[in-house]
Amino acid sequence: MSNSERHDHAHSGRLPNSYWRLFTSSTISNLGDGVVVAAAPLLAISLTDDSRLIASISFAAMLPWLVLSLPAGVYLDRHDRQKIMFRANLVRGIIFALIAIGAATKSINIYLLIIATAIAGVCELFFDMSSQAILPAIVDQESLEVANSRLYISQIISNGFIGLPFGAWIFVIAIGAPFGINAIALILAGLLIRSIRIDLEPKAETPTNSFGADLKEGLAWLWKHDLLRTLAIMLGIANMCGMFAQAVFVKFARDELGLGARGFGILLAAISVGSILGGLIGERVSKKLGATAAIILSYIVFAVSDVVPGVIPKIWSVALSGIIMAIAGTTWNVITVSMRQRLIPAELFGRVNSVYRFIGTGSTAFGAIIGGQIAYSFGLRATYLASGAVLLVALITLGPIFLRAAKIYIVPERTPAPPSIT
Repeated sequence: MSNSERHDHAHSGRLPNSYWRLFTSSTISNLGDGVVVAAAPLLAISLTDDSRLIASISFAAMLPWLVLSLPAGVYLDRHDRQKIMFRANLVRGIIFALIAIGAATKSINIYLLIIATAIAGVCELFFDMSSQAILPAIVDQESLEVANSRLYISQIISNGFIGLPFGAWIFVIAIGAPFGINAIALILAGLLIRSIRIDLEPKAETPTNSFGADLKEGLAWLWKHDLLRTLAIMLGIANMCGMFAQAVFVKFARDELGLGARGFGILLAAISVGSILGGLIGERVSKKLGATAAIILSYIVFAVSDVVPGVIPKIWSVALSGIIMAIAGTTWNVITVSMRQRLIPAELFGRVNSVYRFIGTGSTAFGAIIGGQIAYSFGLRATYLASGAVLLVALITLGPIFLRAAKIYIVPERTPAPPSIT
């Protein structure tokens, strides 16, 4: 899609057809992913009761963000992102088909599940980073918040509200079925992505710099940008702490809350209501409070909400704190993803965004390992208490730095992208 077509759609208030193909593909793949998000922990806990091994599933899924996100960013800036998304979904579909067969035939063990999860995580990394990079080529800058907000709403409804309870329910009936459903969904979503006709900008050119030079350029750009650097660090700490409890949540639900497989799925779906609300109100919260206040408020909620389940391990308290945290998390995402898409130059987006995600998402791998060890040594409730304590310290330390940077970059309603580093 050309710049003029995107501009016309923005002024008409309508998002382009290419966006809706991407939206449909995202909805289908997230529905399948939601089914697996509920089923994978249930499969893991059926294979082992060791908190450390259960947490290793989350570690394997997030390890690629720690190891590959930096080189992946350079790769994305040099290759066709649309083709990368298609191939990543195709490979993920094959992997989940193999997991489905292994689960159905009882030929899979916890170690094979960890390996398969790691490979699928590599594909997810390339897909996720490509999808964020491709969106500014589909919609106009004025429509980024609306486009991201609708994608998040669709993601949470299909992934959380529908996929999670269905995945837990179908797991009880046929242990391999959730993974087979996800395999089909991923392949269908990949074919939809392949059908999108857009003129990606900027065009991939023959690299003039070495791989290392391009990687250093992305690192230098983000590190010199006070706002995005601080947000990346804040996100990294929040994601790491959130994973303390999330990595062993299936065991917490069973041992502390007394929930079975179906109850576990229903609880996850109930928590996802908060993410739906966050997607609906994220843009409004940003405009009402201002991006700066909305980001700080979200971080306060992250810290406080994590303490509640550790102090009051009841189904209602876990659900309520989860809903409130999900609202804050989705609001944070809508604001900060749109901010990155607007501030980072298009020709540097892949590598700069990869540095951001390396810091912001790669930390979850450490969080999973730390959470598993905390649960093993001090109990499941301790994972929540440790998370809340670390987040409060992070807010006190990084909050003032963020506020100073925000005065420079978030004063205008829309900040133009700064020039590339020469």
